[in-house]
Amino acid sequence: MVAKKFTKRENHSEKTSSNDEFVFGRITHTRQIPRKIETSCLVLDYLPEGKGFSSKIREPIVQGIGITWFSLVELAMIKKGKYQQFTELALPQKDKEIKTPVRQIKRKMAVDKLTNTAHQALENAVIKIIERNEKRFTSFFNKAQPITNRIHSLQLVPGIGKSTMWTILEQRKSIPFVSLTDIEERTKISDIRRMVSKRVLQEIEGEEKHRIFTTSLESTARK
Repeated sequence: MVAKKFTKRENHSEKTSSNDEFVFGRITHTRQIPRKIETSCLVLDYLPEGKGFSSKIREPIVQGIGITWFSLVELAMIKKGKYQQFTELALPQKDKEIKTPVRQIKRKMAVDKLTNTAHQALENAVIKIIERNEKRFTSFFNKAQPITNRIHSLQLVPGIGKSTMWTILEQRKSIPFVSLTDIEERTKISDIRRMVSKRVLQEIEGEEKHRIFTTSLESTARK
């Protein structure tokens, strides 16, 4: 019965145009944004003397979080500087000349490899990324689809149960949401940015079967 409900209510299916950036649920992505590639990140922590106590030559290091896939990255900087927390840095791109203070992406990291400072800044960084990319996350609530006959991708967001899910589906069917605030006002959800950030953190920190906002460390490592 659940499958029939999803089918019936989703038959209007918000078709994506060539300008759409993301389609959620049965997650696909258009050609405009290459999958699993980060073009910039927010600074979580800056280590001007590098890491560890080795006698080898040290280089300034930044730990950051990608603004597209929330990838955790460790960067070697060209020189020391004032890389304040939450500053946005462009990342080097293969076969492209990018003006950036980043010399090299040293590695993509698991969350347990972050410094204490970087880990403490993680939640606020995620919220800032959501706020800077409000259109993308509003699009999620407009386009999210069932993952299986029993689970809708909307239900993967902490705080969204079946009742709220159906409210979102009915509201977007009549008029698509235009902002996260619009969603809050029309569905009576409070602090939707925090709810989305909790899901992002779950995906970053855990082994979630379904990823709706991030990509796995293994996937990004192959790029």
